Amino acid sequence: MKKHILSMAGLLLLTCSYAYAEDNCSAAQTDAEINSCWAKEKNSAERELNSEYASAKQRIAQAYTTHKALLAQYNAVLLDSQRGWLKYRDNQCKLEAFMADEQSAAYASLVDQCTARIDRERIAQLKSMPYE
Repeated sequence: MKKHILSMAGLLLLTCSYAYAEDNCSAAQTDAEINSCWAKEKNSAERELNSEYASAKQRIAQAYTTHKALLAQYNAVLLDSQRGWLKYRDNQCKLEAFMADEQSAAYASLVDQCTARIDRERIAQLKSMPYE
Protein backbone atom coordinates (compact mmCIF):
# COMPACT_ATOMS: atom_id res chain seq x y z
CA MET A 1 0.00 0.00 0.00
CA LYS A 2 2.82 2.35 0.92
CA LYS A 3 4.54 1.77 -2.45
CA HIS A 4 1.30 2.48 -4.29
CA ILE A 5 0.91 5.77 -2.45
CA LEU A 6 4.51 6.70 -3.25
CA SER A 7 3.99 5.75 -6.90
CA MET A 8 0.86 7.88 -7.10
CA ALA A 9 2.68 10.78 -5.43
CA GLY A 10 5.50 10.42 -7.95
CA LEU A 11 3.06 10.39 -10.85
CA LEU A 12 1.36 13.49 -9.50
CA LEU A 13 4.71 15.23 -9.12
CA LEU A 14 5.67 14.35 -12.70
CA THR A 15 2.32 15.59 -13.96
CA CYS A 16 2.83 18.82 -12.05
CA SER A 17 6.38 19.24 -13.37
CA TYR A 18 5.17 18.70 -16.95
CA ALA A 19 2.30 21.14 -16.37
CA TYR A 20 4.86 23.63 -15.05
CA ALA A 21 6.98 23.12 -18.17
CA GLU A 22 3.92 23.61 -20.34
CA ASP A 23 3.03 26.81 -18.46
CA ASN A 24 6.64 27.96 -18.54
CA CYS A 25 6.97 27.35 -22.29
CA SER A 26 3.59 28.90 -23.05
CA ALA A 27 4.88 32.11 -21.47
CA ALA A 28 7.58 32.34 -24.13
CA GLN A 29 6.99 35.21 -26.53
CA THR A 30 9.01 34.43 -29.64
CA ASP A 31 9.49 31.33 -31.74
CA ALA A 32 13.12 31.21 -30.62
CA GLU A 33 12.08 31.33 -26.95
CA ILE A 34 9.47 28.60 -27.46
CA ASN A 35 11.91 26.37 -29.32
CA SER A 36 14.61 26.92 -26.71
CA CYS A 37 12.21 26.24 -23.85
CA TRP A 38 11.01 22.91 -25.28
CA ALA A 39 14.55 21.88 -26.15
CA LYS A 40 15.54 22.48 -22.51
CA GLU A 41 12.50 20.55 -21.27
CA LYS A 42 13.31 17.63 -23.56
CA ASN A 43 16.94 17.58 -22.43
CA SER A 44 15.88 17.71 -18.79
CA ALA A 45 13.41 14.85 -19.28
CA GLU A 46 16.05 12.81 -21.12
CA ARG A 47 18.54 13.22 -18.25
CA GLU A 48 15.85 12.31 -15.71
CA LEU A 49 14.79 9.29 -17.79
CA ASN A 50 18.36 7.98 -18.01
CA SER A 51 18.83 8.47 -14.29
CA GLU A 52 15.57 6.69 -13.44
CA TYR A 53 16.37 3.82 -15.79
CA ALA A 54 19.69 3.32 -13.97
CA SER A 55 17.90 3.53 -10.60
CA ALA A 56 15.33 0.96 -11.68
CA LYS A 57 18.12 -1.42 -12.71
CA GLN A 58 19.73 -0.96 -9.29
CA ARG A 59 16.45 -1.66 -7.48
CA ILE A 60 15.92 -4.76 -9.60
CA ALA A 61 19.45 -5.96 -8.86
CA GLN A 62 18.84 -5.51 -5.13
CA ALA A 63 15.52 -7.34 -5.31
CA TYR A 64 17.04 -10.31 -7.16
CA THR A 65 20.47 -10.57 -5.53
CA THR A 66 19.89 -14.22 -4.62
CA HIS A 67 18.30 -15.14 -7.95
CA LYS A 68 20.96 -14.49 -10.61
CA ALA A 69 19.10 -16.32 -13.39
CA LEU A 70 15.90 -14.35 -12.73
CA LEU A 71 17.91 -11.13 -12.53
CA ALA A 72 19.43 -11.82 -15.94
CA GLN A 73 15.96 -12.54 -17.38
CA TYR A 74 14.46 -9.44 -15.79
CA ASN A 75 17.28 -7.26 -17.14
CA ALA A 76 16.93 -8.74 -20.62
CA VAL A 77 13.18 -8.07 -20.65
CA LEU A 78 13.73 -4.56 -19.26
CA LEU A 79 16.29 -3.78 -21.94
CA ASP A 80 14.04 -5.14 -24.69
CA SER A 81 11.12 -3.19 -23.26
CA GLN A 82 13.13 0.02 -23.11
CA ARG A 83 14.32 -0.37 -26.69
CA GLY A 84 10.75 -0.97 -27.86
CA TRP A 85 9.51 1.95 -25.82
CA LEU A 86 12.15 4.26 -27.35
CA LYS A 87 11.06 3.22 -30.83
CA TYR A 88 7.42 3.88 -29.87
CA ARG A 89 8.30 7.29 -28.39
CA ASP A 90 10.30 8.41 -31.39
CA ASN A 91 7.63 7.31 -33.88
CA GLN A 92 4.80 8.78 -31.79
CA CYS A 93 6.58 12.12 -31.69
CA LYS A 94 7.18 12.03 -35.44
CA LEU A 95 3.47 11.37 -35.83
CA GLU A 96 2.51 14.27 -33.57
CA ALA A 97 4.82 16.63 -35.50
CA PHE A 98 3.88 15.27 -38.93
CA MET A 99 1.96 18.36 -40.01
CA ALA A 100 5.11 20.51 -39.81
CA ASP A 101 7.96 20.52 -42.30
CA GLU A 102 10.72 18.24 -40.96
CA GLN A 103 13.31 20.95 -41.65
CA SER A 104 11.44 23.60 -39.65
CA ALA A 105 11.95 24.81 -36.13
CA ALA A 106 8.27 24.11 -35.48
CA TYR A 107 8.83 20.42 -36.22
CA ALA A 108 11.77 20.28 -33.80
CA SER A 109 9.75 22.07 -31.14
CA LEU A 110 6.78 19.71 -31.53
CA VAL A 111 9.07 16.68 -31.30
CA ASP A 112 10.80 18.13 -28.22
CA GLN A 113 7.46 18.82 -26.52
CA CYS A 114 6.21 15.31 -27.26
CA THR A 115 9.48 13.71 -26.16
CA ALA A 116 9.44 15.56 -22.84
CA ARG A 117 5.83 14.49 -22.18
CA ILE A 118 6.31 10.84 -23.07
CA ASP A 119 9.65 10.63 -21.24
CA ARG A 120 7.98 11.87 -18.06
CA GLU A 121 5.29 9.20 -18.45
CA ARG A 122 7.99 6.53 -18.77
CA ILE A 123 9.81 7.91 -15.73
CA ALA A 124 6.66 7.33 -13.69
CA GLN A 125 6.52 3.73 -14.97
CA LEU A 126 10.17 3.09 -14.16
CA LYS A 127 9.75 4.47 -10.64
CA SER A 128 7.41 1.58 -9.86
CA MET A 129 9.98 -1.09 -10.82
CA PRO A 130 10.55 -3.79 -9.79
CA TYR A 131 6.88 -4.65 -10.02
CA GLU A 132 5.38 -6.67 -7.26
